[in-house]
Amino acid sequence: MGFIPDEIIEAVRLRSNIVEVVSRYVQLKKTGKNYTGLCPFHRERTPSFTVTQEKQIFHCFGCGAGGDVFRFLMLKNNMNFYEAVSFLAEQAGIAIPSDTSPVQKEMDRERESLRRINSLAKDFFHHTLQHHEAAAVARRYLAGRDITPEVLELFQVGFALPGWDNLLAYFGRQGIRPEEVARAGLVIKKAGGGYYDRFRNRIIFPIWDAAGRVTGFGGRVLDSSQPKYMNTPETPFFSKGRNLYGLHLARGAVRDKGSIIVMEGYMDVITAHLHGITNAVASLGTALTAEQGRLLLNYSKNVVVAYDADAAGVAATIRSLDLLQELGCQVSVLSIPDGKDPDDYLRKYGCQSWERLMDTAPSLIEYKLRQATSTLKVKTVSDKLNIINQVFPNIYGLKSEVEKEEGLKAVARELNLSWETVAGEYKRYKTNKGKKWTFSDNIVKTKHTIVGNKERMDARSKAETVVLQLVLDNPELGKIILDKMGQAPFKNKTYLKIFERCLEVAKRPLYQPVEIIKDLEDEERSLLSYLLAQEIPGDDPVQIMNIYLESINRCYRQERRKNLLQEISKHENMENGLPDHDLLREYMLLQRIEDAEIAGDQGKIDQLLEEYRQFESNIWKYPREGIDG
Repeated sequence: MGFIPDEIIEAVRLRSNIVEVVSRYVQLKKTGKNYTGLCPFHRERTPSFTVTQEKQIFHCFGCGAGGDVFRFLMLKNNMNFYEAVSFLAEQAGIAIPSDTSPVQKEMDRERESLRRINSLAKDFFHHTLQHHEAAAVARRYLAGRDITPEVLELFQVGFALPGWDNLLAYFGRQGIRPEEVARAGLVIKKAGGGYYDRFRNRIIFPIWDAAGRVTGFGGRVLDSSQPKYMNTPETPFFSKGRNLYGLHLARGAVRDKGSIIVMEGYMDVITAHLHGITNAVASLGTALTAEQGRLLLNYSKNVVVAYDADAAGVAATIRSLDLLQELGCQVSVLSIPDGKDPDDYLRKYGCQSWERLMDTAPSLIEYKLRQATSTLKVKTVSDKLNIINQVFPNIYGLKSEVEKEEGLKAVARELNLSWETVAGEYKRYKTNKGKKWTFSDNIVKTKHTIVGNKERMDARSKAETVVLQLVLDNPELGKIILDKMGQAPFKNKTYLKIFERCLEVAKRPLYQPVEIIKDLEDEERSLLSYLLAQEIPGDDPVQIMNIYLESINRCYRQERRKNLLQEISKHENMENGLPDHDLLREYMLLQRIEDAEIAGDQGKIDQLLEEYRQFESNIWKYPREGIDG
């Protein structure tokens, strides 16, 4: 079995949509944000098998099976880890270190052949644009759009000659057979035999993957021929919906600027780079795919959508906004005036005007409101309710309470309604969505891989489960846990292991909880998938976190009081034995705290808790299990 580097494993995971993979084996039904179906690993009549696309995990609440896309294939197809990664890598067109098997060697040879053919084609098209007499019209066209030779070189822009077999003849001179070129999508087989060039009389834009390898091409006509744009067809090495044009050049700028701009076309990105806007990429069409959205998330959560301002562009923008928000992006929209595209606007007004547009780019909510009010005359209550129903799902999907409040304020401003009215409507909307999580322990199932299928979880285990779910969803909450509970906040050792690994993974530019799985054992993986498959309770994670942390502390105090009583009894049973004064004092203090909690005297509770904290810091002799060591 060969070794697969971590970066390749994560690239394969990113390119492998778990919903698509599982759907080949299980009939899935969309249920809210998740997908459900009958578990393929045990017999059942009622679906208990859940796939969470946002977190790229699966979990069965019946048998406890769970994990990521690799784990699913390992269980379903009786594969080892290497085989599962290799299987998905082949489908994604990603090369992995070869092993000694003939099948693997043939797969590697095929990929290398496609890479070489694409590289040679790129050089041929680029050389043709620069030097061939028939490419003069293309050179004039590009010069007319102010594209400099330096930018043409950077993007390796080329030209396909008008004839039917120019590229085919070139590959023949290189000793490459037509059927090999056809597998790369560059020539087409005739019905009666023979081959002809796919791209003819077009400006050619090589398409790179994120690693900087040419995987395909796009071609634009110079006249009124149709289609205006043509791409390499789907091949083992190229998929339009899995790539972003210009990403290999934009990665550094995205890290520096902390955001990524998504445009529609090749010329938009090329012109953007010409004007110094180097964090721009294109979606190779109109609306983004989920795989492109996840690819964006690998580099930045802050996404600015800058599609064309025509009707098709607006429709594509709205579809892309919803997709990006569902994936977890923080989205804003660059609204280009006068129906222009980024290419036209930048060439006419320049970079400074573009930056002003960026500074005033509306959020997803504001953009949707403006589009709705511009296309619908808001005259009646029904009109306002219609618009509210269009934007409330997006507000509901925001994780930050600050963002939600700002979204509701934007609705109130745009529709000339009071804050109270909009907030009331939103409250009713949430109620109708059925998300009534008043800190209910129902989110913790009685079946549990680590605790045991038949053992009912105690109050502390339930509280620890919710706290871990919250921090898995938002690792920034980990600081609250560490501040209040110390470096070992979980009594459950597996919980502690997952928590510590979560904080490590969260240090990367993009936090993806599914990455934790590779460091866990089988039962631990099932536990993690269980936690990730659960809905996050309530609308205020910090408030919920504090409530459950206090529950953990309350359970600790009860356990501590019980242990102290046993220790005191031991001393009293000894001949001439007297219990330690500090033991008695701590026991009495804990008893007074419990009495105040039973009485519901919050002021007294706070006073006694502060007294107990002082006691702990000054006279602590007995380490807290699961708290400080």
